[in-house]
Amino acid sequence: MIRRYVEVDHAKVLELHLLGLKQFDAESPRGRWDADIDDIEGVYLSKNGEFLVGELDGEVVAMGGFWRKTEKVAELKRMRVHPKYQRRGYGQAILTELEKRAMSMGYSSMLLDTLPIMAPARRLYTKNGFVQTGTKRVGRFEAILYEKSLE
Repeated sequence: MIRRYVEVDHAKVLELHLLGLKQFDAESPRGRWDADIDDIEGVYLSKNGEFLVGELDGEVVAMGGFWRKTEKVAELKRMRVHPKYQRRGYGQAILTELEKRAMSMGYSSMLLDTLPIMAPARRLYTKNGFVQTGTKRVGRFEAILYEKSLE
């Protein structure tokens, strides 16, 4: 089941976020560049964004969100799937639902950044029409930038 994040999900969402970073040795000092995960309501939900969780048997196994970058551009953030549940379509389901919700909110494009070492995520994004547009520094990492038209 995919549903909107609620505050009682916070501990599980934080755990999944950190597990996803650890899986790719992409950990960084907490709060340095991922403080948004501590205020999902304020950063995403109350500011023309969305944050979804995927549940299986009462456990949060996937998540993702977007926030408003500009009036017409949403930025995809915090896509994670628990390692035990990867390659089963959960990431695709979250991404598809986030794109639908972004379009219904009037966004015409979506952008994101991810790390070169996150090959499964990069495959998911390119399979779904995201195009690489450049790179940028995120903490100690050089991230790859992607964008997709939602029109």
